Amino acid sequence: MSGKYPFKVYLSKAFHNVYNYIGMGLFAGLFLIESASNGLGHGLGWLMVGGGLELVYLYMLTLNPRFQRVVDSQLEDQKELQVFALRNQLWPFIEDSIRKRYLELEQLTARLRMDEAGNVGGRSMTQRELKDPLLKENMRKVATLLASYLKLGVAVTRYHNYLQHVDPDRIRKDIERLNRELESTEDERVKEVRQKNIDVLQKRLEKIEKARANVKYLEAQTDTIGDTMRLVVDQAITLSDPKGMSTQIDGLLTTLQDTELIAAEMESFEELEAGLDPVVHIARERE
Repeated sequence: MSGKYPFKVYLSKAFHNVYNYIGMGLFAGLFLIESASNGLGHGLGWLMVGGGLELVYLYMLTLNPRFQRVVDSQLEDQKELQVFALRNQLWPFIEDSIRKRYLELEQLTARLRMDEAGNVGGRSMTQRELKDPLLKENMRKVATLLASYLKLGVAVTRYHNYLQHVDPDRIRKDIERLNRELESTEDERVKEVRQKNIDVLQKRLEKIEKARANVKYLEAQTDTIGDTMRLVVDQAITLSDPKGMSTQIDGLLTTLQDTELIAAEMESFEELEAGLDPVVHIARERE
């Protein structure tokens, strides 16, 4: 069985296992006792035996499916804790409306961790997780969805801020005015400057339209995350179709990888608005 993580991850966990430390301590003690009693040569024998057993132990434990599942569980639990750290880090950069929706989703996931909410037919959520590992895996994936929601929330907020401070109608009027001035100007140097400014303003218009399309797409993705998580809660509480639920989450997580690329495009919009091309200011100064 191959685990979810690279072999060296499980090997490291096996080496740092408390039982491995006990074993190494035992043979180290035997080495010291034997060396003190009968000389270093006799003590080395225990080190060789201990080293051989260590290699066998690490190899067998690292490839043990049950041990790999335990390690997977520990690492995924760490990811869930990282979501809260991520929220604290990104919270100041997310607008209030998205914060409110996120908190609602966070409360939904909290329901899955409360025995009261998960107590169906006399079984607590913890007992159900033990009986259904797929359910526990889905709950970990929910933590990944929460993290994605936070990241998208930051991107959507930045797009909203950008669109609030741009005026496409004003830019169109500037382009029209510059075109008229371009036609009436005979100086080639002035024409060249006018044309460059028109090109920059046209680029701004294209960026604004793309930003509008991007933010609608990102908002739709955040809605999809919310709907998927509500479905996860309903299915988890009713114990209905956890396998289908897992497939839905996996499909959404795959889509979100492309979504993060769109969210990253915000950098280019901010660079343009920062005035990296000084020609863009000419039209504004002539108003």
